[in-house]
Amino acid sequence: MKRSMIPVVAIAVLAGCASGPARRENIVKEHSANLPAPTASLSSYGKVELKPMEMAGDVANDAAKASVAKDLDARIQERMQPVLARWSADNSGASSAKTLIVQPRITKLRVVGNATRFFVGAFAGDSSIAMDLELRDAITGAVVAKPSIVRNANAFAGAYSVGATDQNLLNYIADIAAEYLQSHRR
Repeated sequence: MKRSMIPVVAIAVLAGCASGPARRENIVKEHSANLPAPTASLSSYGKVELKPMEMAGDVANDAAKASVAKDLDARIQERMQPVLARWSADNSGASSAKTLIVQPRITKLRVVGNATRFFVGAFAGDSSIAMDLELRDAITGAVVAKPSIVRNANAFAGAYSVGATDQNLLNYIADIAAEYLQSHRR
C-alpha cells in the first residue's frame, strides 16, 4: 500500500508547488505596483512606439546571454503589442499627436541553461534579470519613467523544477513590463 502512495504524493507535491495563473498574475501586479510611477500621464499619449531590446555591453558581447536577451525581447514584443494596439485603437479619435517611446534595456542577465541546471542543479546558482524600461516623450526627449524591473529565480527552485523557474523568469519580466504600461495608462 505504501509503495502505491509514492506517485500520488509526488504528483500532489509537484502540483502544489506549481505557480498557477492566478498566483502569477498577483505577483506581476504586485511587482508592477511597486515600481515608481511615471512623471506624466500615459493616457496623454496618442501613439506608442516600442523599440527593440537594447543590451548592456557584457550581455551583448556574450553569445549565450544575447540569445536569452533576444528571446526576452520576443516575449516583450508579444505581450506588449496587443496592449499598444488597444492603446492606439482607444486613441483613434483623439487629437493627441504626442508619441511615447518605450525602450527596454537589459542591464544584467544570468539565466542558467536547462542542461546546466539538470547536471549541476542548485550548484549552478540563481538566475536573475535586470531590465530598465525607459519611457520617453518623442518630441521633447524627456524621460517620463524609467522603472528597473529586477527578478530572481532561486537556485534550489530551479534544481527542483529542472530549470522551469529559470525559463519562467523571462515570462515574469515581460508580463511585469506589459502590466506597468497597462496599469499606468488607466
